[in-house]
Amino acid sequence: MESPKSDTRPIFSRRSTGSNKSLSLDLSSLPPLVQPTPPTNTLLFTNLNDTSIFRPDNLQTIRDLVLKTAPIHSWAPLKSFRRIVVSFFSEDDAIAVRRVWDGEAVMGERVRVYFGQPTPVEVTDRHLALPDAGKLFFISPPPSPPHGWEMKLEDAPNKMVHADDLAEALAKLHHRPTGVQTPVSPVDGSQQTRSRSSTLLYQPGANGTSPDLPAICLEDMTDEPMEFSPIDNQKTIMAHTSRPPVELMHDA
Repeated sequence: MESPKSDTRPIFSRRSTGSNKSLSLDLSSLPPLVQPTPPTNTLLFTNLNDTSIFRPDNLQTIRDLVLKTAPIHSWAPLKSFRRIVVSFFSEDDAIAVRRVWDGEAVMGERVRVYFGQPTPVEVTDRHLALPDAGKLFFISPPPSPPHGWEMKLEDAPNKMVHADDLAEALAKLHHRPTGVQTPVSPVDGSQQTRSRSSTLLYQPGANGTSPDLPAICLEDMTDEPMEFSPIDNQKTIMAHTSRPPVELMHDA
């Protein structure tokens, strides 16, 4: 009885190819590498989809649990964004809180905690600075007057009603008689007075050479009538439209 021959074929065999070509991968379509957010003193508690988390008693419970890890600088629940923004006094405190809370289940939801923008901890004066000492009287109510300030009495109001040139021009105006009264037949229509004399008050040439300077004249309105053609008072005609056919009314 012959013993079975052992199979001496290799487990892995190379395929003979005419030419060996190196393979290359095209990485141009891959998105750019996103660097992780550096640690800050601000944490964002996200994925708080259950609105009951934002009840005052539940928020106080979460705040007390966070306080067991590190003191809180500011606490801002944002219900509409389903997140809580918490800032701490140092980055190490924020890192320690993130290790405890990231991935924990709150009201059946897995909380995701991320680092946010850094929050300044130093207390700065945010009050509006006073204006310059020379402009303190523009604020209301004004402060006390500076040292050495004395109140001055204001002058009386101007007693001159008209300027001198205007008064002189008014004195030059005179009324011209209309002449001898002659009988005339009555004429229907409205009458309006008409200007018969004028006096120049402002001459542009005496005050400059610009052609855009206006001249001002004062006119004397006399009582001479000026006729207008009468306008017939016509009554407004009310146009009546005919009634549509009954067939159209039923179809509508």
